[in-house]
Amino acid sequence: MKKELRASAFLLLTAVIWGFAMAFQREGSRFLPPFSFNASRSLVAAAVMLPLMLLDGKRTGRKITRRDALSGAIVGCVLFLASFLQQLGVGQTGAGKTGFITAMYVVLVPVLGAFFGKKTGLFAWLALLLAVPALYLLCVEPGEKMTVAPMDALLLFSAVCWAGHILVTDHFVSRTPALALCFFQYAASALLNLLCAAAWETPTLAGVQGALIPILYCGVLSTGLGYACQTVGQKNSRPAVAALILSLESVFCVIAGALMLGESMSGRGYLGCGLMLAAVALAQVGSLTGIQKEKTDV
Repeated sequence: MKKELRASAFLLLTAVIWGFAMAFQREGSRFLPPFSFNASRSLVAAAVMLPLMLLDGKRTGRKITRRDALSGAIVGCVLFLASFLQQLGVGQTGAGKTGFITAMYVVLVPVLGAFFGKKTGLFAWLALLLAVPALYLLCVEPGEKMTVAPMDALLLFSAVCWAGHILVTDHFVSRTPALALCFFQYAASALLNLLCAAAWETPTLAGVQGALIPILYCGVLSTGLGYACQTVGQKNSRPAVAALILSLESVFCVIAGALMLGESMSGRGYLGCGLMLAAVALAQVGSLTGIQKEKTDV
């Protein structure tokens, strides 16, 4: 029980950090294009995590292996794609709306988990049905035809990638030291972002200086501490349960957008947010009751 509570505390802290990070990401997008911003935050995160990984290895006496590096690199590739799509979208969409569309990943986790041999119950499918009108209210303006804006579509695909990130993290975290998994995923993400920035973007020193505070927040807290807390928390938590707690990120996104950026939504948008939260919660009911039944059987 203590391990589960500690894991939940780590995941809740992650949700708070990530929720407020969305406002910093939007501010950073004013100064740097997506690849350059994500390269900067990933480099900062890797620099923070490297000494922690080395100290942990010295404490435990376990050497870092090629398998650890490969596992982290795989997770880092998924992180790279998900964070790029999110950063691209948040620059043109409000922090609150971005958070709630991204929250779709929580609904997708149990569904995509079926492809990895995990059971997907009725509640997950019902949650998907509830998420459809929620996304309609969030993405389609009154009087418009049934279309989704390009940025909204990118954020939806980002949600799929975030769901994949939770699943691949769950797959590797049981066999790879948490800090090593964190460092190598940050390093892989940084390398991919640097390559893409060199090919398609022209960042400036003035841009880096203007985005310095968002880079430091997202690098040290959101990427460094946030994903470390997620990785440690998932060691003693089921993917679906972890996703439920992490889904609170969307609530903190709206709070941060209002407090830091002065953002607000229409009544239609808030209704969409409410439906999305309901879908997120519903997606986990079957998983939580399944876990409880499993504990009872034992």
